[in-house]
Amino acid sequence: MLLFALALVVAVAGVGAYAHYNPGVHDITMRSYHFAAVPDWVPVALAAGVPLALFLLDAYFAGSHIRQLERGAQETRWR
Repeated sequence: MLLFALALVVAVAGVGAYAHYNPGVHDITMRSYHFAAVPDWVPVALAAGVPLALFLLDAYFAGSHIRQLERGAQETRWR
């Protein structure tokens, strides 16, 4: 969880620096969708947020797996 917090701080600092030095806007078109005047930092924030969200899910499931293994080990000791 500490690594996730560190990665989050680095990503927020990076997106903040990018937004500070690139204050412009542009249009984004994806298939039939059109988004007008999107700030330049929004795609960068989304690109940084997706791996961080996946890392958080991985940390959550790893923790739940460890708790499940510990619970199983405790049950076998009492038999």
